[in-house]
Amino acid sequence: MASVISIPQGLIPNERSQFSPDAQSISMQATTTQNPSRILVVEPHPTLRTVLVQRLRQDGHLTAAVSTAEEAIDLCRDQSPDLLVSAEMLAKSSALRLAQSLGCPAIVLTARAGVEALVGLLDEGAEDVLRKPFGLEELAARCRTLLKRGRSGLQECVSVGPLEVHLLLRQVTLSEKPVELSPREFALLCALLMPPGMVRSRQELLRMAWPPFSGGPRSVDTQVLTLRRKLEQAGLGEGGGITTVRQQGYRFSLDNLSS
Repeated sequence: MASVISIPQGLIPNERSQFSPDAQSISMQATTTQNPSRILVVEPHPTLRTVLVQRLRQDGHLTAAVSTAEEAIDLCRDQSPDLLVSAEMLAKSSALRLAQSLGCPAIVLTARAGVEALVGLLDEGAEDVLRKPFGLEELAARCRTLLKRGRSGLQECVSVGPLEVHLLLRQVTLSEKPVELSPREFALLCALLMPPGMVRSRQELLRMAWPPFSGGPRSVDTQVLTLRRKLEQAGLGEGGGITTVRQQGYRFSLDNLSS
């Protein structure tokens, strides 16, 4: 018999409209964190997965979410997240095996009762363990604590040719001149630059730079168009360095940079 995941009422949205985009919930827009981090949420339960992403994005983290370990590995094939938040048991895998594959610390979400289960997970390599049901603010605080431990190793500036993205200040410069971007355009550019040259599908970009239940493939196309125009106007060259890969998505290509 399949186990039932218990979710506290505080985690279940009363209305879908709670997840509509607004000025405070857009990824990378919150000012509560100075150094945006990449968090991957892996949770089979769709409602819990959604509210976890929404809460972590409110702290300004670049947060993506998937339901299986296979999807997680595919999403992170070129770059590991700074932190994994994952259900303990996954299809054909587990949170600890996934964290080892991705090479990142993990907060394990478990439905098992008893001290022995928590101690066992910690002894096996989990950085932290939360028992379901749990509070969103407790999870957010534990994420902040773990990310602070490794903050010294996080990049504060991503440079690609003359383009520099300052994560600490949430600013973009081209040849040391500022490029004005909206919060959504900044989040989209960051997603395309993690890492540069990697093809990102529209669905991946939606998970990384859009709040849950907001936007769609056409929204991605529209934002890419405006981002391209701004980077072109700033002098980055035709297409603003963003290449469309047919039937796959977009990538930030060094080949398109102006000399």
